[in-house]
Amino acid sequence: MIDFTRRFSFHDVVIVADCLDDAEECLPAEARRDLEMTEAATLSSLQNAITALGLTHHHYPSPAALADNAALHTQDIVLSIYGGRASRNRMALVPAVCETFGLKFIGPDVFGRIVAQDKEISKRLAIDYGILTPAWRVVREPADLGRIGGLRMPVVVKPFWEGSSIGISQRNLLSSLEGAHATAARLLEQFGQPVIIEEFVSGREVSYCKIEHVGESAWAFCEVVIDGDPTFFASRLFDAEEKQNPSPGRGVRNIDSELLKEDRDKIETFLAAFTPYGYCRVDGRLFEGRFHFLEITPDAWIAPKGQFARGFTEKGWTYETVIAAVLASAG
Repeated sequence: MIDFTRRFSFHDVVIVADCLDDAEECLPAEARRDLEMTEAATLSSLQNAITALGLTHHHYPSPAALADNAALHTQDIVLSIYGGRASRNRMALVPAVCETFGLKFIGPDVFGRIVAQDKEISKRLAIDYGILTPAWRVVREPADLGRIGGLRMPVVVKPFWEGSSIGISQRNLLSSLEGAHATAARLLEQFGQPVIIEEFVSGREVSYCKIEHVGESAWAFCEVVIDGDPTFFASRLFDAEEKQNPSPGRGVRNIDSELLKEDRDKIETFLAAFTPYGYCRVDGRLFEGRFHFLEITPDAWIAPKGQFARGFTEKGWTYETVIAAVLASAG
């Protein structure tokens, strides 16, 4: 295993993370707006791994707190797992602070982070680089609902700027035009943002995970699986409820050998358009042996039990090695 700590060119690690509280626990999982915030256990695991690597860590709960203390961290590296809530630019706020104050940070710059957050732009880029991508339409106002008639059913209806399956339950998988119209209208009103409607790809729930600038081996292809039910996701979404309350036997397994070289090469070329990206997860469906793109997630969920880390630990990496590679990704 490569010793990524030799690549460190910083003193301490500054973590920006807003932590979950119990204020929204009473809501249905898909109605919660806090799901991109950080669980205390995730933050603790990350801090413990950084300590095990012989590094000192600092924690700030917001971009504003980082800005207030920026002068203290000119020789450090910033790792953001900040989720935020209302702003469509929330994922770009930490990079914006870092760029403003000249701090070194992991992940995309402001422009790259906003492009990744925009589901339509990222899909158009994926198509440009030859990645199979289900057809979609964007609904920005009720008058746009008439534009979705050309899509093949079933379709998935999603809020445009959300992650972590916020706003998504099994009710978002629709087999009729009338149902898609009604769900899109509901989400427009509920979330106050555009809605994207895309054709559903029946297949396996997969992710391509990549860490930048640390060598050719720093990638993993993994699948979310349910023990004893290999077709669980063939007719289901990996929705907010499933992510928050896993089905019995749910896990992640590494399937590097099942990713076609053609598809991997296209994903890598696509990722080059986002450089720098630090570490990221490219989510999709594996159908008839081919990868179908859904979305790209820089600053992917970094908990030991998450898809990103498990993609690597299931092929022999330790969690500490994953974190060391992530920290080294800033170059």
